[in-house]
Amino acid sequence: MNILLELRAMCFFKTALFEMTDKKNKPIVYSCSGCSNLAEMAHEIALNLDNDGIAELSCISGVIGNIEPIRDIAYSGRAILAIDGCELGCTKACLDACGLSPQCYFKISDFGFEKRSKQDDSLAENMIAINSIYDELLNAGYTFSERLED
Repeated sequence: MNILLELRAMCFFKTALFEMTDKKNKPIVYSCSGCSNLAEMAHEIALNLDNDGIAELSCISGVIGNIEPIRDIAYSGRAILAIDGCELGCTKACLDACGLSPQCYFKISDFGFEKRSKQDDSLAENMIAINSIYDELLNAGYTFSERLED
């Protein structure tokens, strides 16, 4: 139980280091939309990146489906972050098929987590994965100012 509280605190404080950037300069994030625990984790992390103001979540189906406003975002020249759940790499395959390359690519299964039913997810694994991705984004040069709280 203590490790879960520590992991929550790490993610909370890591999130507090990021600040919203101008939307037109913010990276775009695409995530897996599969049916496993890893897919769910990938999508939840992408939602967190969007909610924290780090990236703008967009729809990979709209990109591969050539839907005009979504396609325009994809080809806007902004950095692309992609998060896949498992070794199948569907999100990356969709980007590749459209001639797009992510500047940062994450595969949740690479963190050593086992693919299971979506109902069998783990808070500890979720926290480890989000912390790892935030760390890798920082190491890749995605820097964000500390939030100034009054």
